[in-house]
Amino acid sequence: MSDPQRLAVLPLRDVVLFPHVVMPLLVGRSASLAAVASAVTDGGLLFLVAQRDPDVQEPAAGDLHRVGVTGRILQAVALPNGTTRVLVEATGRARVTRYGMVSGHLRAVIEPFDPEPGTDDEAAARRALTLFEEYVALQRRIPGEVVAMVQGADSITRQAFGIAAHLAVRLEVRQRLLET
Repeated sequence: MSDPQRLAVLPLRDVVLFPHVVMPLLVGRSASLAAVASAVTDGGLLFLVAQRDPDVQEPAAGDLHRVGVTGRILQAVALPNGTTRVLVEATGRARVTRYGMVSGHLRAVIEPFDPEPGTDDEAAARRALTLFEEYVALQRRIPGEVVAMVQGADSITRQAFGIAAHLAVRLEVRQRLLET
C-alpha cells in the first residue's frame, strides 16, 4: 500500500480498530451498507475510521478522524432485519488525504501511515509488556492467553497494537494510540 488508494469508508461508532485485529461489526446505516457492498465488489478492501461523535447518524467527512485502518472483509452476511454482519480484519494504519461521496457512500483517498520507529522501542516494548501482564492479572475480563498472544507477536508494532486493542480506555485515548 505504498501508493494512495481509494477505498470505501465504513464509519465506526464507539470503536477504534487496530491493525491485525479481527472484529465482527453490525452494519445498518444505508451509507455504510453501500460502502460494504462497494468494498465486496472491489476486492473486499475498505477503510474503517472512528466517528468523532458516535451520535451522528449520517457522518460526513468532518465527522470522521483522519487516521484509521485499512481492512479486509472476511465475511459479510445479510440479516433478515436489513442489517449486515461483517467480519473484518484490520490490515494496516492509513491517513486520509481526501474524503468524497460516491454512489451513496463515502470514499477516501488514503496513504499508509507508519511512523518511524524510535531508538528506545525495544526497552519501551519490554516495559509495556510487563505492565500489560500486570494489567491482565488485575482484569477479570481479559483471558490470560491474550498475554501469550501478545508476547508471541512477530514485531514490536504488533505487540503494541495487541496491547492497545485490549485496554479498557476511552475512545479518544484509543484513537490517540492508533495515531502514534
